[in-house]
Parts: sequence; C-alpha cells; structure tokens
Amino acid sequence: MERVGLAPGVEIGGYTILAPLGSGGMGTVYRAVDGGGTTVALKLLHPHIGADPAARERLRREVAALQRLRNPGVAAVLDAEADSTEAFLVTELIPGKDLAEQVRLRGPLEAGALHDLAERLADGLSAVHDAGVVHRDLKPSNVVMGPQGPVLIDFGVAQSVDETRLTSAGFVVGTPGYLAPELIGGAEPTPGTDWWGWAALLVFAATGRAPFGTRPLEAVLARSQEGDADLRGLGPITSGALWDALAPEAADRATAAEVVAALAEAARRGERFDPAVVSAPVATTTVLPGASAPPSTREIATGTGATEALPASYPVTERLGSIAAPEPVDPTRAYPAPPYPEPAPATEVHPVHAPTVPPADWQAPVQDPVGWPAPAEQPPAPPTPPGRAGSLLALGLLTVAGAATRPGLTLLILLPLILIARTVGSVVAATLRRRERSGARRSDGFRGVIASPWHLLRALVTLVPSLLVSAALVTIVGGIGWWLLHDGATADPLLEAGLLAVTAVIGLIALWWGPVSATTREGARWTLGAVAPGRWGAAVVVVVALAVTALAVWSVVAGGAVDFSPFGAPPVPAS
Repeated sequence: MERVGLAPGVEIGGYTILAPLGSGGMGTVYRAVDGGGTTVALKLLHPHIGADPAARERLRREVAALQRLRNPGVAAVLDAEADSTEAFLVTELIPGKDLAEQVRLRGPLEAGALHDLAERLADGLSAVHDAGVVHRDLKPSNVVMGPQGPVLIDFGVAQSVDETRLTSAGFVVGTPGYLAPELIGGAEPTPGTDWWGWAALLVFAATGRAPFGTRPLEAVLARSQEGDADLRGLGPITSGALWDALAPEAADRATAAEVVAALAEAARRGERFDPAVVSAPVATTTVLPGASAPPSTREIATGTGATEALPASYPVTERLGSIAAPEPVDPTRAYPAPPYPEPAPATEVHPVHAPTVPPADWQAPVQDPVGWPAPAEQPPAPPTPPGRAGSLLALGLLTVAGAATRPGLTLLILLPLILIARTVGSVVAATLRRRERSGARRSDGFRGVIASPWHLLRALVTLVPSLLVSAALVTIVGGIGWWLLHDGATADPLLEAGLLAVTAVIGLIALWWGPVSATTREGARWTLGAVAPGRWGAAVVVVVALAVTALAVWSVVAGGAVDFSPFGAPPVPAS
C-alpha cells in the first residue's frame, strides 16, 4: 500500500525523504538524500505499478536504458525499485526553476532564447529516443532551467518504444494541451507524439499561455485535435513553424529540424514577439461530429473569446467524467480513452490569428493567474565574484615583503599577474552581459577562450591609467625617501627594506583602487575562486602566502641585503 504524504526523515529504499517537490498522475516526487549524502529526486509511483508484473518488467528495462544515457539536457536516472508495491524512480536533482515558473516570473522568451530552448530540448529528446524511450509527458513543468540550460526531467510516465502502455487498457496518461491528437484518440505513444508535445511546450514558452487554453477540459482536447493553437502575438516565421509542427495529422507536421531551423531564422531576422496581445480572435462556432442542429447544442466558453458548440449527444461524461470544477493548470492525469465516433465532415470557421496593435499609451492589465503569466519580475542580479578578502590580504602582505627584499623580481611577477586578473575580469564581465541578453549557453566557456586575446589587449590598454598613477606615486615617494636615506651616508639595509615596503603599499593601493581598477579587483577574485576554490583552497593560499612572507621578513631582520636583480640598485646622492 502506498504511503501517502511521506514525512521528512522517512526512509524508503535506502533514501531519506527531505521534502515533497510535487505530484502528478503517476506519483509524488520528493527531495531525498542517499546514503552518501547526495541530494536526489525520488518519485514514489502509485501502487498499481508495483502490483503489475508487466509494468515492473517494463520499468526495469526502461531504467536500464536510461541509466546508460548521459546527456546534459536530460536528468540522469540513478536508481529504481520495481519489485515492490512501493515502486520508485530516482533521478539527479537539477537546481533551478521549471520552465512554467520561469516564464511566470520573467515573462515569455524572445526569439533568440526560444531558438536556444528548442535546439537544446531537441538534442535531449533525441538522446532519449535514441535510448529507446518515449518521454510521453513533455510540458513546461517537466523542463528545469538549470545553470547549464534546459533539462528534461520526470520519466515517471516515460515508456519504452514497442512496449505495452503503463496504464490499464483504455486509459490515456498525460497533460491535456500537451498530448498529441493521436494519443487522445487512443493510439500508442511514439517519438512523434513527443515531438508534438515539444512544439506545444515551445508555444507556451513564447506566449506565456497554454497552447490550447486551460478549460473546459473537453474544449482543450477538441482544439488539440484540430491543431487550433493560440499563436497570437508571435512573429510570422515563428507562428508558421509552430503551427505546422502542431498539425492534427502526423504526416502533415513539420519536423523538429525544420522547426529549429525556422526559429534560428526568426532570431537572425530579429523577429519580435508581443505576448501582451490578448484580444480575442474572431468568434467561431465549431460543430463537432454528431451534432444534429444548432438547437441541440450547448455553448462552452473556450477561454480565448471564442465559443464552441458541442452537441447535446456528445459523450463528454462517458469519455471524461463529470467536470464539476475548473481544472488546474498543467495537470498530468489518467482518463478514459474513447473510442470516439468516426469524424464526419464538419463546417468550421477558424479564428484569424492576426495580432492587434494596441494604442501607444495602452498598458497590459494584471492577468488572471490561471492560465496567464503574472507580470514579469525584474531578472535576478548577476552573480558576484567570491570575496576572498583573506586570500587577497595574505597575497598583498607577500607582495610587500617581496618588494622589501627582492623588488626587481617581485615587479616582474606582479605586473603579469595584474594583467591576467584584469583579462579574466573583462572576459567574465562580457560573458555575464551576454547571458543577461540571451541566457546561458554551453558554448560560453569556448567563446570566452576564443575572445581572450581581445580581452588581453583591452586589459593592457585599460590598465595604463592606474599603472601610471601607481608608478608616479612610487617614483615620488620612493625617490625622495631613497635620497633622504642615503644623503651623505650608507643606509642600513633594514631601513632600505622598510622604505621599499612603504613604497610598495602605496603602489599597490593605487593599482587596486586607482582609475578604472574595478575590473582588476573582480578579475582577481574570479581567478582565485577558480584556482583555489572553496574554504580549503582559500586556506592553502593564506597559509602559503604567510609562510613565504615570514621567511622574507626573517631574511631582512637577519641582516640580509636588498637584492634589486635583475635591475640595478637605484643611484644614491653623491657625498
């Protein structure tokens, strides 16, 4: 028997439950931790799966196929338990918001970001199909926008190709509005039905609206079977490609490659979307098969301003059960599949999907939270470099100690390091600006490496102002101090080292906080975070720097002379 609502701390199959993440038609997903302390997503499937020998065998084969799959766009399947009434599936837990939540918070995607999403999801979905598995439940809440891009999750209703369906005969599992028309008609899921769901998901990402509305349920399914997607506000290339991909007949649909190519062209041409276009299309009446005459029909609002006339004899209750309350958005459910009556030719007047241009002073109204995105919030602040104050202070002390004992060698080491830090800061700043415009891409690191020569040249030029200020201060303070120290006498090496240390402090302050030096500071922090990550890395840097600093100070105190090599010692005043 299924344990409903597992509490934090409960153990199941060697995994400790931390918190619930969500639930659907096939089970409940929990955040859990394994014996090694790794956080995972555990989906506890409903009891009928564990009680069905055929379903258990299919689940074992499917998990074996998915465990061999390694693709950055697909959440890795780590474990499964099929030989129990408490059957479960364990996948890696991807950090980030799902696509539905991200669109709700930040608004629909623009053309470039939509193409990137389509291309990455197509790559992941192709890998799933190559493994011999059909996902079957493509929808916005099953795509997590992780740090490295979109990731497919939730294989609780995935199905192996050529295998029997997981559910009982005569039932369909999935999310209305994202189920291909042939699935609604009782056909078996195939890779082609996944690609239909992929296209429907892209419509949501571009408009922020459910592609076929949200209620009533029978109207959503009817529009899905007609391919009547809500594409208002999209550009002509994008809407044409998605309309073709959502054709009711599988043979008429555009392929994924054609859709991705069209979206790439739309992005190249700078096609603009206007999701705020929410005016209703021209009203339409659709007479479904079996209707005898208009008086025997009942009107149902579609949620888009149009109405559909459903015949009084239309077997809605028989197919779907009584609809007593509004349906929740984006649910996954099991409901009886027809058979439906054979469709007869029907006369239909479809809406014209022409965008309405609002007045210049028009503002979009606050939208209904059911089926419509809330006003976009401000995007999150870009990431900041790690503080590394302790590491930087320790390295500063080392630089001062080096300048007091080996000023020539310290200068030759310091200047390239400052240039490298500034180059890293410039590369990171450019990458973050690009991500703010078009989102994170897997090619960001490669693009940063390719552009690094340009950033190196830019860093060299922009370093000049703070370098000139630092050199001027060092020359003035050091020159005057050196002249006073050696005026008519031979200076004590300890006093020379002290003067060089004070001069080095002044020069470092000018380099660190001088003109246009913010890039140098940020680049140094990013570099330290990469070279010596975490607390242990910082601790190693501090310990090594302080040890070398102590050694340099000891050499001065012990009476060692200042070594100016490979440069000569500064001249002293004549006696």
